[in-house]
Amino acid sequence: MFINRTNELNSLNSEYRKKGSSFSVIYSKRRVGKTALIEEFIKDKPHIYFYATEVNLNLQLELFSKEITRFFALPKEFKFESFENAFEYLAKAKIEEKLIIAIDEFQNLTKVDKTFSSTLQKAWDMFLSKSNIHLILCGSVISMMHSEVLNYNAPLYGRRTNSIHLKPIKFRYLNEFLPNLDIHTLLKTYSSFGSTPKYLLLYDPKLSFEENLKENILDKNSYLYSEGYFLLKQEISETPTYFSILEVISKGDTKIGNIASSLGVNASFLTRYLNKLIELDILEKEVPVTEKNPLKSKFGRYRIKDKFLNFWFYYVYKNYSYLEIGEIEAVMQEIELNFIDRFVSFAFEEVIKEQIIDDPEKFLDFKPMKVGRWWNNKEEIDIVAFDDKNIAFIECKYQEKVDKKKVLNELIKKTSYIKHNKKEHFLVVTKEELKKLILK
Repeated sequence: MFINRTNELNSLNSEYRKKGSSFSVIYSKRRVGKTALIEEFIKDKPHIYFYATEVNLNLQLELFSKEITRFFALPKEFKFESFENAFEYLAKAKIEEKLIIAIDEFQNLTKVDKTFSSTLQKAWDMFLSKSNIHLILCGSVISMMHSEVLNYNAPLYGRRTNSIHLKPIKFRYLNEFLPNLDIHTLLKTYSSFGSTPKYLLLYDPKLSFEENLKENILDKNSYLYSEGYFLLKQEISETPTYFSILEVISKGDTKIGNIASSLGVNASFLTRYLNKLIELDILEKEVPVTEKNPLKSKFGRYRIKDKFLNFWFYYVYKNYSYLEIGEIEAVMQEIELNFIDRFVSFAFEEVIKEQIIDDPEKFLDFKPMKVGRWWNNKEEIDIVAFDDKNIAFIECKYQEKVDKKKVLNELIKKTSYIKHNKKEHFLVVTKEELKKLILK
C-alpha cells in the first residue's frame, strides 16, 4: 500500500531528472515505508535494486552480481571480483536512460565490512560521480546512517545530492489505511499504534479497538509486543539507562530535573543520553513557541516523538511482569482508567496543531508563521499560533461536555503572561469538532 509521500517522491524524481549523476540517501526507523517509497519511485525506470542482509560480504557480492547480470543480460555464472569492480562496471556501462542503483538496508553492508563505506566513497569519487547513475542508499539504523553517510566525519559525507528523512505519516492520512473506522477510533488508534504504516496495517477493522490492542500489542506473542525493544536495541547498546529515561518520560516527567530526580542521578549525567535520543529522532526537546532564543530557554521539556513508542513504554514495558504471564486484563484496566486523559487528549492537541499548520483557514483568519505549545512556571496554553500581526490562543478539550465560556475566560487570563502587540484571537476546540477535521 503506497499512501501520500508526494513530497518525497517529487524530490527523488527531481534528482533523477538532473543531468549526470545523483546520490540520494533515505533513512528512518524501520517500518515507516522506505522500501515502498523506493519501489514506487523505480517502478517505471531502469533500475537495479539490491536488499543488503547480514550475510558475509562474499555472499552479498554474489547476490549483487546476480542483479547486475540480470539487468544487463550477462552470463548467469558471471561474478564480479569485488564491489569496487561492480561499481566501475556500472559507471562505464552504456545506458540510454539514467540507471538507478538502489541499495536497501545499506547499514548491513557496513556491519559485515567496516571499510565498505570507504570503498563506496572511492568508487563514487572515481567512477559513479562521472556516470549517468542515480545511486540510492537506504537505511533503517539511523545511528549508522549518520556515522557512515550523514555526519561530517563520515566516509561518504558531502557526496549525497539530496537526503530524505522519512517520518511516520500524518494523522490526516490514517483513514486511507483504515477507511472504515470512525474519527474517534482513528484518534485512539493514532494514540496507541502511532502512524507507522506497518503498524497500521496490523489493525483489524473487524475487531474493536480494545481487541486490537490485546491481539497486536499486549499479547506477548504479538508482533508489536517487543517492537519497542527491537527499535532501540538496533540503535543503542547501553539500553538500561536509555530505557529508564524513556519510561520516566512516558509517565509524564518531561523536565530534565524531574527525569534526573526520578532516576536518582544528576541532571548533567543525562545530557549525553538525551542528546543521543534526539539525534536518533526518538525524543524531541520542546520550548514555548514564543521563545525568542530557544537554545537558551530554561523551559525545555522532552517528549517521545513516536506515539506507539510512548504507548509501549507506558503500558507494555512498565507492565512486562503482568503481560509475560498473560495478565492482559490487568493492563487493559489501566488503559481504561487513564488512556484517554494521558494519551488521546494530548494526541488531539497535536492533530489540531497539524490541521492549523496544513489548513489554517479551518480555524484561523490568518496563516501563522509559528505554531506550538506555550507554558511558563504557572500556566500552559495548548496551542499558540502567530504571524507578524496576529496571535491566536487555542485550548483543546477532548471531552463530551465542555463549558466553552468558562474555558475561554480561563484562556484569556492565561494570555496575560505573554507580552505582544498583535491582534488577539481566542478559540476553544472540543471533541465534537473532531468530525470537522480535513482528512485525505
